[in-house]
Amino acid sequence: MSTISILTPFKNAAPFLRDCIESVLSQSYTSFEWILVNDHSTDQSTYIIEAYPDDRIQLYTNEGKGILSALQTAQHYMTGTYVTRMDADDIMPVDKLKSLLDVLNVNTSGTVATGKVKYFSDTEITPGYLKYESWLNETAEKGLFYQRIYRECVVASPNWLMYRLDFDSFSGYKQLGYPEDYDMVFRFREKGFEIKSSSEVTHLWREHPLRISRNSDIYQQESFFRLKTPYFIDEFRDRRIQLIGARKKGLLTAKILQEYLLDFDWYEQDEALIGQELKNILIKDIQMLKKDEASIIAIYPEEQYRKELEEFMRERGYYIGVNAHYF
Repeated sequence: MSTISILTPFKNAAPFLRDCIESVLSQSYTSFEWILVNDHSTDQSTYIIEAYPDDRIQLYTNEGKGILSALQTAQHYMTGTYVTRMDADDIMPVDKLKSLLDVLNVNTSGTVATGKVKYFSDTEITPGYLKYESWLNETAEKGLFYQRIYRECVVASPNWLMYRLDFDSFSGYKQLGYPEDYDMVFRFREKGFEIKSSSEVTHLWREHPLRISRNSDIYQQESFFRLKTPYFIDEFRDRRIQLIGARKKGLLTAKILQEYLLDFDWYEQDEALIGQELKNILIKDIQMLKKDEASIIAIYPEEQYRKELEEFMRERGYYIGVNAHYF
């Protein structure tokens, strides 16, 4: 059997590590090397890992600091035919590796395998996370990964598998910036990789108050906007950007666009904002939207208005996922 390299950064993961380790070591697909990199933990994490006498486990210390550096360190040691990532606070369903490998086995190189996700927690899961879970799974079911790429990260960071040669073709984690999981999906698209999903739940995502995504600035909204906006600018460099929405997301997008010294048009449907000047730009009525350009939709309205908005935009030559994207 071909070997899968599993890359796992960790820092102070002791409360969750045993569950994670036992789920990985219980995989129905057994040919893997598990490269765990300690990002300078101050708890008992390393002792917990060392208590499992399994030759597939390799334990290293981060040569730098932070998740991205730890992943780069792990990448240095991998030798498998395939590569994936696992987070130390999560759980693998018993057939995760097999299910993802099955997706690759019926496709050619240049494919990224993913699957569905499910949140779990010792406490109640907030509606926002449940909504994201549902959105991710719908995206996987419908294969809308690149059509939805600007709205959110469309592949969960520890829920993919790919050929090592494909991973190496974009240097893996070596050239990524934070948020690294989101940046990686844009690299998939740049390389022309096709993302294919299993119909199975292939990752159990633990929701808890200590999650880095909850507590680190590098995983907050502005970081995501700073990563995706330059990709949008580059993709539509031959069109004039039409920004829709002048509240929180729109203001943040406008700030980043101005940092790139871009001229753009800015619209709202809220009469209270139309005619105002924000960041030295006049907010226009959305009815004045220019035709056949590129649109950033910095709102996500309720379903009824969303349908009306999208129909209005189609009449002006904008298609969601093509030249108009929700941010």
